[in-house]
Formats: sequence, C-alpha cells, structure tokens
Amino acid sequence: MTNARRAPASIGTSSLIEAADGRRYALADHNCFACGGTNPIGMHLAIELGPGTASTTWVPGPNFVGWEEKVHGGLLATLLDEVMAWAPSSFDSWAVTAEIAIRYRSPANPEEPLTARGWVTERRRRIYQVRGEVRGSDDRLIAEAHGRFLGASPSVKAQLKARYGLPANVATAPASRE
Repeated sequence: MTNARRAPASIGTSSLIEAADGRRYALADHNCFACGGTNPIGMHLAIELGPGTASTTWVPGPNFVGWEEKVHGGLLATLLDEVMAWAPSSFDSWAVTAEIAIRYRSPANPEEPLTARGWVTERRRRIYQVRGEVRGSDDRLIAEAHGRFLGASPSVKAQLKARYGLPANVATAPASRE
C-alpha cells in the first residue's frame, strides 16, 4: 500500500487530526507512555500521520539505556509498536497490536535522534498488516518489524472518539488522499 521511504502527505498528528471534510480536531491529551503528553516518565512522541503511514523522531535520553549504555531494546519495541499502531489512522481506525515480530539490526545510542516509521501493507476489514522500521541519525537500520493490528469495533471507536474529543460521525482522511 505505502512505501516506508516515501514522504507521505500529512493528515495530521497524534494530537491534531484532519478529518475527511478538511476540519481539524485537537485530540485530548492522555497518559500513554509512548505518545501521551501527561505521563511524566513517558517518551512524549509526536506522531506524524499520512495515508496508511505514521512516523516520529525520538531522542532517547540517558535514562533509557540498557546493556552497555545502548538504548534498551524494549523501548525500541515500544517505538515500533507505537508508529505501527498509528499507521491505520487514515482508515478511520483506532488499532491495537495483535502480534508483532521485531528484528534488531544495530544498537542505538542515547542522545541519537531515532526516526521510526510504520506503514500499512494490507487491510482486511478490521485487520491490518503493518511493517515498521527504526533508523539512526546516519540512516542505519536499527530495528525492523512486522505485525497484525486490530481496528476497534464501531461501538468502541465511537467511545474512543468521544473520550479524545473527536465527534463520532467524523472520519479521518481516507487513505487514498494524496
């Protein structure tokens, strides 16, 4: 569906969604460890959304290290999981992880800008096949992943939209928009 290396047209961010009718809606802040702004120990990721894609850049501080002063692999997994879960947003979907497989390719260093991307490769009803990658500041591949993500049911999606301040009848921009 979408190539990870291509810069997608923006449909918004994890805090501001542009609906199919062109209106913009600010999403209420929340406590998510990865993308929430109110979690004092969180990653505070700002996710950029495109048609079937999501991306972010994160600079891990020294508190996010594991073995040998390298960024902890669990945090790299969280980074991948987050962009991959946001990738189906342009399909008006609120997706959660069903399964994810990660392959680590190179260590990441604290204070190094890491760019993470996720993109939908296949969609069947509410099931999304998604791929993702994390690259270092020198464009080396740090980690790559693939997984299945489940979109929320219509009733749960309506509840989530209400919780985050998006009207239930408003759909996010369609994936075919360029």
